[in-house]
Amino acid sequence: MEPHSTQKKSRSCKDCHQDPKVIGLGFGKITFNQGKVDFEPLEAPFEGVNIRLSQIVDLHGNSKVKFNRANMRGFDKGEIERILRVGFCLSCHQGNDRIFKNWRNRQNCPKVPF
Repeated sequence: MEPHSTQKKSRSCKDCHQDPKVIGLGFGKITFNQGKVDFEPLEAPFEGVNIRLSQIVDLHGNSKVKFNRANMRGFDKGEIERILRVGFCLSCHQGNDRIFKNWRNRQNCPKVPF
């Protein structure tokens, strides 16, 4: 499956790369604090466990749910970092900016901590 072309009208780049629910973190807010990424959930956890109803993984890619289909999983830590890296660039650049046309995996930006 190619996640960037699953319907006729595509979502915006920000819809996927900046939305914590789409990434699997659940409802909440992603922020930068002193050079590191933080996630502030907007849901209370279930009593006795540290998981929220809309959460699939944590920021480290640790799975919080079990799937009933083979090979189905949440994003791992490296995938989350790559998704957010593009998301942070979208704070300053538009999705059609030239930096995205010639994207390099290790693109350096002074505003992105990873």
